Amino acid sequence: MIRALTTDDLPAIIELGSRMVTESVVGKYGVHLERSEYILTEIIGKPLVFAQGAFVDDALQALFIGEVADHIFVDMCVASDLFIYVSPTARGGVHAKRLTNSFVSWAYDHGADMIKLEISAGINNDRACQLFNRLGFEDVGTLMGRIN
Repeated sequence: MIRALTTDDLPAIIELGSRMVTESVVGKYGVHLERSEYILTEIIGKPLVFAQGAFVDDALQALFIGEVADHIFVDMCVASDLFIYVSPTARGGVHAKRLTNSFVSWAYDHGADMIKLEISAGINNDRACQLFNRLGFEDVGTLMGRIN
């Protein structure tokens, strides 16, 4: 089941987000729990923030958090993901596809002219690109990173 996330889901969101960090290219830095809790508490439930999760037997298996905002220099609205993550045991199913499609619909309903998805965690980047291509996204640039 996919549903909106609330602050009541915060422990499950933090747990899944912590797994994401541990598995990602920034895992060596660890999770800043206090900051994560503060930011998530501030943004979840806000009108221009998308926060949905996929649940199986009441356990959060995947989540997608994104936002819409006006472009700084162009008269357009851009929707961007803040993060999307599917637990290792739930990969290969339909959670990422359903959450992404839900985000796309939500973004357009909230005035988005463009939707940007960042693939930078270093977790199955090739598979994520293939999924997003199948969902109608195309490569519009390159994300470069340098981790100290």
